[in-house]
Amino acid sequence: MKLTLSAAPKADLLFLLFFKGAKLSPAEKKLLGGTAKSVEARFSNKEFEGEEGQMITLFTDGGAFKRVVLVGRGEKGKLIPQATEKLGGQLVAVAKKAKASRIAVNVATEDFSELGYGMVLGAYEFNHYKKADPKASKLEEISFVTEDNKSTKETLKHLDVFMRASDTTRSLVNLCAGDLNTQNLVDEAKKIAKKYKLKITIFDEAKLKKLGCGALVGVGQGATIGARMVLLEYRSKTTAKEPQIAFIGKGIVFDSGGMNLKPTGYIETMKEDMAGSSTVLGTLQAISELKLPGYFLGVMAIAENAISDRAQHPGDVVRAYNGKTIEITNTDAEGRLVLADALAYTEKNFKPKRMVDIATLTGAVTVALGYNITGVMGNDEKWTNEIMDAGKAKHERYWPLPLDEDFMKFTKGEFTDLKNDAKGVRAGTIMGAAFLKEFVEKTPWVHLDIGGTGWAEKPDSTTHYGATGVGLRTFIELAVRYGK
Repeated sequence: MKLTLSAAPKADLLFLLFFKGAKLSPAEKKLLGGTAKSVEARFSNKEFEGEEGQMITLFTDGGAFKRVVLVGRGEKGKLIPQATEKLGGQLVAVAKKAKASRIAVNVATEDFSELGYGMVLGAYEFNHYKKADPKASKLEEISFVTEDNKSTKETLKHLDVFMRASDTTRSLVNLCAGDLNTQNLVDEAKKIAKKYKLKITIFDEAKLKKLGCGALVGVGQGATIGARMVLLEYRSKTTAKEPQIAFIGKGIVFDSGGMNLKPTGYIETMKEDMAGSSTVLGTLQAISELKLPGYFLGVMAIAENAISDRAQHPGDVVRAYNGKTIEITNTDAEGRLVLADALAYTEKNFKPKRMVDIATLTGAVTVALGYNITGVMGNDEKWTNEIMDAGKAKHERYWPLPLDEDFMKFTKGEFTDLKNDAKGVRAGTIMGAAFLKEFVEKTPWVHLDIGGTGWAEKPDSTTHYGATGVGLRTFIELAVRYGK
């Protein structure tokens, strides 16, 4: 799909957005030409007043547009969070229903970024398993009628790059586990590395054992294909010796829960458990396309948490890369195990300036924050705030949870240094982060729990059903800010 800035586009549909009480501006009258009078008549007879959710479609008298859609946004200043983004998705849905191939939207400069991301997210489709419809129409172009300046050009560039990276991220998550096993995900990383000239290092199960990554190996030992760790390095126009940021993602290609088997109603969508790794992969793709200056590292900790006679048991003990022993008190608390080795290995061998991991780690995060806000925890307040600020700039919602020292004592084992699940604490999301903190020594580190935001069971205009691609925008923005 093509994205453009245009003062005078030609399109099947033109969307005009109005807050309650707004009227046609001189620029909008010029854009509409002879249709302006018809639009003004809808205002004067109060057929259209800009109420939230109100839409009226008008046929034009010819010219650049076949139809014009008047869209109400409600009272200015009373928008709920992400309202403009969700509106963008709604506009795309209207366009698809109308079988429009080219659309245009008149948007204020201050709303361009949020509306644009909403439209890109809403335009995404996953038709991998559907029979092709030869008669189906396709949205081919979105033209944004807004100011043409350095800022809007930069926003358009980022939207265009994000669109492709988001497709990579979401489509990998949406593939079923039968089509995306551990090796398949490694192969996808190889393709990205080759296409964008990234340095790639792959540790197979044998190498991971030799390195001492017992936590990661243990999670994958029940599967036919054992665990892997993939390291992707991007360098451009920099003399940096250490990565500015290490992006680390959980990559459980399917999570059965292991011997602590997930029940029906929860297990069906567990192909989503590699969303963290797919986000890291999409991030490195976007950084490469933007040609950002800097040194950035992507780490994918990949395994299948399968059930077999080789799978680890509750009560088993593994030794992680940093030498700490872990009692497996719950085989379904496996994400923190694969991240533990990834964090420890990355810190020791790459010495990044800062680290951030992203993982569908806990269902408990939905109890605290629902399905629209990502939980944030870390060991460095400044780095935590910077991530949240980057998310706000790109319209992604985060909220910090306390990672106080009193939670750390509950990670200690009776016979081991640590245990991967503590009974009776209840603060499940915080306890996941508390466990991970044991594998970071000095590096500023933040953990993002997308257990509620990475997958949409109840779709809306931008998420649809399935993978949301959450975190990708924030990661790209962080790379922009720290590129040097």
